[in-house]
Amino acid sequence: MRSGYVYILINHSMPGLLKIGKTTRDSRARARELSTTALPMPYIVAFEVFSESCDILEKEVHARLADFRVVGNREFFRYPLDKTIQLLIQLSAPPSEGNSEYAAVDILDRLVAKCKTDLAPDIVAVRIVQKQDRVWLEVTREEEIAGYLKDQLIKRSDLAFIMGEECDQSFFPPSDSVLENARRFVEEYDPFSIIMTTDLFHEEACKRIDRELNPIYKEGQQTNPLYSSPATDSKR
Repeated sequence: MRSGYVYILINHSMPGLLKIGKTTRDSRARARELSTTALPMPYIVAFEVFSESCDILEKEVHARLADFRVVGNREFFRYPLDKTIQLLIQLSAPPSEGNSEYAAVDILDRLVAKCKTDLAPDIVAVRIVQKQDRVWLEVTREEEIAGYLKDQLIKRSDLAFIMGEECDQSFFPPSDSVLENARRFVEEYDPFSIIMTTDLFHEEACKRIDRELNPIYKEGQQTNPLYSSPATDSKR
Protein backbone atom coordinates (compact mmCIF):
# COMPACT_ATOMS: atom_id res chain seq x y z
CA MET A 1 0.00 0.00 0.00
CA ARG A 2 1.19 3.49 -0.81
CA SER A 3 0.28 6.54 1.23
CA GLY A 4 -0.53 9.75 -0.58
CA TYR A 5 -3.30 12.11 -1.60
CA VAL A 6 -6.44 11.55 -3.63
CA TYR A 7 -7.46 14.82 -5.23
CA ILE A 8 -10.27 16.42 -7.19
CA LEU A 9 -9.16 18.93 -9.81
CA ILE A 10 -11.36 21.44 -11.59
CA ASN A 11 -10.61 23.69 -14.54
CA HIS A 12 -12.77 26.70 -15.37
CA SER A 13 -12.16 26.13 -19.07
CA MET A 14 -13.89 22.73 -18.69
CA PRO A 15 -17.02 23.51 -16.65
CA GLY A 16 -18.77 20.54 -15.11
CA LEU A 17 -15.80 18.18 -15.42
CA LEU A 18 -13.83 16.79 -12.48
CA LYS A 19 -10.45 15.10 -12.68
CA ILE A 20 -10.02 12.60 -9.85
CA GLY A 21 -6.54 11.21 -9.32
CA LYS A 22 -3.83 10.45 -6.81
CA THR A 23 -0.29 11.50 -6.02
CA THR A 24 2.33 10.50 -3.48
CA ARG A 25 3.82 13.99 -3.61
CA ASP A 26 1.86 17.27 -3.56
CA SER A 27 -1.54 17.71 -5.20
CA ARG A 28 -0.89 21.30 -6.25
CA ALA A 29 2.42 20.35 -7.82
CA ARG A 30 0.54 17.68 -9.76
CA ALA A 31 -2.06 20.25 -10.82
CA ARG A 32 0.71 22.52 -12.15
CA GLU A 33 2.19 19.61 -14.13
CA LEU A 34 -1.18 18.95 -15.76
CA SER A 35 -1.79 22.62 -16.55
CA THR A 36 -0.15 22.55 -19.97
CA THR A 37 -0.12 25.30 -22.57
CA ALA A 38 -2.95 23.43 -24.35
CA LEU A 39 -5.32 24.57 -21.61
CA PRO A 40 -6.32 28.25 -21.38
CA MET A 41 -6.68 28.06 -17.58
CA PRO A 42 -4.81 26.10 -14.88
CA TYR A 43 -6.15 23.22 -12.83
CA ILE A 44 -7.29 23.98 -9.28
CA VAL A 45 -7.18 21.48 -6.42
CA ALA A 46 -10.79 21.71 -5.30
CA PHE A 47 -10.31 19.02 -2.66
CA GLU A 48 -7.68 16.59 -1.42
CA VAL A 49 -7.55 13.99 1.31
CA PHE A 50 -4.64 11.99 2.71
CA SER A 51 -4.91 8.21 2.51
CA GLU A 52 -2.60 5.45 3.68
CA SER A 53 -3.73 3.47 0.62
CA CYS A 54 -4.28 6.12 -2.04
CA ASP A 55 -4.27 3.58 -4.91
CA ILE A 56 -7.18 1.67 -3.38
CA LEU A 57 -9.11 4.81 -2.51
CA GLU A 58 -8.74 6.19 -6.03
CA LYS A 59 -9.99 2.90 -7.53
CA GLU A 60 -12.99 2.87 -5.18
CA VAL A 61 -13.99 6.40 -6.13
CA HIS A 62 -13.55 5.67 -9.84
CA ALA A 63 -15.67 2.52 -9.49
CA ARG A 64 -18.47 4.36 -7.69
CA LEU A 65 -18.54 7.03 -10.40
CA ALA A 66 -18.03 4.71 -13.36
CA ASP A 67 -21.37 5.67 -14.92
CA PHE A 68 -20.30 9.31 -14.94
CA ARG A 69 -16.88 8.77 -16.49
CA VAL A 70 -16.47 10.79 -19.67
CA VAL A 71 -13.94 8.52 -21.38
CA GLY A 72 -13.04 5.01 -20.27
CA ASN A 73 -9.26 5.48 -20.07
CA ARG A 74 -9.28 9.01 -18.63
CA GLU A 75 -9.85 10.28 -15.09
CA PHE A 76 -12.54 12.81 -16.02
CA PHE A 77 -16.03 12.61 -14.54
CA ARG A 78 -19.17 14.66 -14.99
CA TYR A 79 -20.61 14.69 -11.48
CA PRO A 80 -21.45 17.40 -8.88
CA LEU A 81 -18.37 18.57 -7.01
CA ASP A 82 -19.99 18.67 -3.57
CA LYS A 83 -21.32 15.12 -3.90
CA THR A 84 -17.93 13.88 -5.11
CA ILE A 85 -16.20 15.42 -2.10
CA GLN A 86 -18.73 13.81 0.23
CA LEU A 87 -18.19 10.45 -1.46
CA LEU A 88 -14.41 10.75 -1.15
CA ILE A 89 -14.68 11.58 2.56
CA GLN A 90 -17.08 8.69 3.05
CA LEU A 91 -14.75 6.18 1.36
CA SER A 92 -11.51 7.37 2.96
CA ALA A 93 -10.62 5.38 6.08
CA PRO A 94 -9.19 7.28 9.08
CA PRO A 95 -5.38 6.94 9.20
CA SER A 96 -3.93 4.58 11.80
CA GLU A 97 -2.05 7.56 13.23
CA GLY A 98 -4.33 10.49 14.04
CA ASN A 99 -1.71 13.12 13.24
CA SER A 100 -1.63 11.87 9.62
CA GLU A 101 -5.25 12.85 9.01
CA TYR A 102 -5.47 15.62 6.43
CA ALA A 103 -8.09 17.15 4.18
CA ALA A 104 -8.34 20.47 2.34
CA VAL A 105 -11.11 22.16 0.38
CA ASP A 106 -10.76 25.21 -1.86
CA ILE A 107 -13.25 28.04 -1.14
CA LEU A 108 -11.94 30.77 -3.46
CA ASP A 109 -14.77 30.56 -6.01
CA ARG A 110 -17.41 30.75 -3.29
CA LEU A 111 -15.70 33.71 -1.64
CA VAL A 112 -15.49 35.53 -4.97
CA ALA A 113 -19.20 34.91 -5.55
CA LYS A 114 -20.04 36.24 -2.08
CA CYS A 115 -17.54 39.07 -1.72
CA LYS A 116 -17.45 40.22 -5.36
CA THR A 117 -14.44 42.52 -5.75
CA ASP A 118 -13.39 42.74 -2.09
CA LEU A 119 -10.69 40.05 -2.22
CA ALA A 120 -7.08 41.20 -2.57
CA PRO A 121 -6.09 40.90 -6.27
CA ASP A 122 -2.92 38.87 -5.62
CA ILE A 123 -4.81 35.99 -3.97
CA VAL A 124 -4.94 32.90 -6.22
CA ALA A 125 -6.19 30.26 -3.74
CA VAL A 126 -8.03 30.13 -0.42
CA ARG A 127 -8.49 26.81 1.35
CA ILE A 128 -9.73 25.40 4.61
CA VAL A 129 -7.10 22.87 5.66
CA GLN A 130 -7.85 20.47 8.46
CA LYS A 131 -6.05 17.86 10.54
CA GLN A 132 -7.31 15.96 13.54
CA ASP A 133 -6.66 18.78 15.99
CA ARG A 134 -6.27 21.87 13.76
CA VAL A 135 -8.24 23.98 11.31
CA TRP A 136 -6.29 26.44 9.18
CA LEU A 137 -7.20 29.15 6.70
CA GLU A 138 -4.65 28.78 3.92
CA VAL A 139 -4.14 31.73 1.56
CA THR A 140 -1.90 31.61 -1.51
CA ARG A 141 -0.68 34.90 -2.98
CA GLU A 142 1.10 35.25 -6.29
CA GLU A 143 3.50 37.97 -7.43
CA GLU A 144 4.80 38.35 -10.97
CA ILE A 145 8.42 39.46 -11.21
CA ALA A 146 10.18 40.82 -14.28
CA GLY A 147 7.35 39.66 -16.51
CA TYR A 148 8.29 35.96 -16.48
CA LEU A 149 8.78 34.88 -12.85
CA LYS A 150 5.94 34.07 -10.44
CA ASP A 151 6.58 33.85 -6.72
CA GLN A 152 3.95 32.31 -4.47
CA LEU A 153 3.54 32.88 -0.75
CA ILE A 154 1.39 30.35 1.11
CA LYS A 155 0.28 31.28 4.61
CA ARG A 156 -1.71 29.14 7.02
CA SER A 157 -3.51 30.82 9.91
CA ASP A 158 -4.74 28.69 12.79
CA LEU A 159 -8.44 29.46 13.29
CA ALA A 160 -8.54 28.20 16.88
CA PHE A 161 -8.49 31.77 18.26
CA ILE A 162 -11.91 32.55 16.74
CA MET A 163 -14.57 31.78 19.31
CA GLY A 164 -18.23 30.97 18.73
CA GLU A 165 -21.19 32.09 20.79
CA GLU A 166 -19.90 29.95 23.64
CA CYS A 167 -16.64 31.51 24.81
CA ASP A 168 -15.01 28.11 25.32
CA GLN A 169 -15.97 26.78 21.89
CA SER A 170 -14.14 27.45 18.63
CA PHE A 171 -16.19 28.80 15.72
CA PHE A 172 -14.28 26.35 13.50
CA PRO A 173 -13.93 23.20 15.64
CA PRO A 174 -11.72 20.40 14.26
CA SER A 175 -14.35 17.95 15.48
CA ASP A 176 -16.55 19.14 12.59
CA SER A 177 -15.81 18.03 9.04
CA VAL A 178 -13.68 20.15 6.73
CA LEU A 179 -16.76 20.60 4.53
CA GLU A 180 -18.76 22.03 7.43
CA ASN A 181 -15.99 24.41 8.47
CA ALA A 182 -15.58 25.55 4.86
CA ARG A 183 -19.33 26.16 4.59
CA ARG A 184 -19.32 28.04 7.90
CA PHE A 185 -16.48 30.31 6.77
CA VAL A 186 -18.19 31.21 3.50
CA GLU A 187 -21.80 31.43 4.68
CA GLU A 188 -21.68 32.45 8.34
CA TYR A 189 -18.44 34.35 8.88
CA ASP A 190 -19.40 37.96 8.19
CA PRO A 191 -17.26 40.51 6.29
CA PHE A 192 -16.47 42.56 9.41
CA SER A 193 -15.12 39.45 11.14
CA ILE A 194 -13.06 38.69 8.03
CA ILE A 195 -11.34 42.10 8.03
CA MET A 196 -10.70 41.86 11.77
CA THR A 197 -9.09 38.41 11.66
CA THR A 198 -7.65 37.90 8.15
CA ASP A 199 -5.95 39.82 5.34
CA LEU A 200 -8.20 38.48 2.58
CA PHE A 201 -9.62 41.85 1.52
CA HIS A 202 -7.82 44.77 -0.08
CA GLU A 203 -7.51 48.05 1.84
CA GLU A 204 -10.39 49.94 0.24
CA ALA A 205 -12.77 47.06 0.92
CA CYS A 206 -11.61 46.96 4.54
CA LYS A 207 -12.28 50.68 4.95
CA ARG A 208 -15.74 50.41 3.41
CA ILE A 209 -16.75 47.38 5.47
CA ASP A 210 -15.42 49.03 8.63
CA ARG A 211 -17.51 52.14 7.98
CA GLU A 212 -20.64 50.09 7.26
CA LEU A 213 -20.41 47.44 9.96
CA ASN A 214 -18.17 48.65 12.78
CA PRO A 215 -20.35 49.07 15.91
CA ILE A 216 -18.43 52.22 16.86
CA TYR A 217 -19.57 53.92 13.64
CA LYS A 218 -23.12 52.81 14.26
CA GLU A 219 -23.01 54.56 17.64
CA GLY A 220 -22.20 57.82 15.88
CA GLN A 221 -18.54 58.18 16.90
CA GLN A 222 -16.30 59.90 14.39
CA THR A 223 -13.00 58.17 15.14
CA ASN A 224 -12.27 54.95 13.30
CA PRO A 225 -10.06 52.70 15.44
CA LEU A 226 -8.81 50.81 12.40
CA TYR A 227 -8.05 53.77 10.15
CA SER A 228 -7.32 56.90 12.14
CA SER A 229 -6.75 60.03 10.12
CA PRO A 230 -3.40 61.90 10.26
CA ALA A 231 -5.19 64.84 11.92
CA THR A 232 -6.45 62.59 14.68
CA ASP A 233 -3.04 61.02 15.16
CA SER A 234 -1.36 64.43 15.43
CA LYS A 235 -3.49 65.37 18.43
CA ARG A 236 -2.35 62.42 20.49
